[in-house]
Formats: sequence, C-alpha cells, structure tokens
Amino acid sequence: MDICFEGVGQVAATFQVDGENVQPGMAVALTGSGTVGLGADGGLPCGVVLGGVRNGAAAVQIGGAVKAAYTGTTPKVGWQGLALDGKGGVKTAATGGLNCLVLAVDEDEKSVVIKL
Repeated sequence: MDICFEGVGQVAATFQVDGENVQPGMAVALTGSGTVGLGADGGLPCGVVLGGVRNGAAAVQIGGAVKAAYTGTTPKVGWQGLALDGKGGVKTAATGGLNCLVLAVDEDEKSVVIKL
C-alpha cells in the first residue's frame, strides 16, 4: 500500500511571480505584495508552486501537505525549522526557520512532504 499525504488540507492562492526561473514544485517566498519568488538562501518559505507560470502568475500552495525538494542535511520527520535554499528547495534551518511538520522524507529523491 502506498502512503500519500500530498494535497491533504490544500490551500492555494494565485500570486504574481518574481523571476523567470520559478517552476512547479519549487518552494517560494513572498518577495512583495501579492508576489512570490525564489527568495534568499535562509529565507522563510510561504508555499510551493503548483502549476506553470502563465502571464506572470502562478498558483501557490500556502497550506496543507505538499512535496518539496530539499538540500543539505536530511530533514528529520516531525516538527522541524525549515528555510529556503534560494534555488527552489528547502533546507533544515540552522536557527529559526518556518516550523513545519515533516511527514515523510525520501533520501533517494531528496524530497520531503511537509505540512505548511
């Protein structure tokens, strides 16, 4: 039996997108009023892009369970402070970070399922 958390409690909103490199599945930060972008390394994530950018806008999941890539140290399952890596993924925050519930970790794929 496969375990699946993705989409549980999904809350999404449409945002303007800052930058050309933002793709579906990337973790993003608020970069302005109603605008998201990759954000700075160590910044706080606000969500994960769900679909492609169209006319400068995209749907972003801002709540619920979502899958994201991670870099650096493998996050632990449970409550974890996460930060942006500045490239569309998340990483374990050295201090602070956004307190997220890590539901699943795939070390081969370098991805996590987190509850925002």
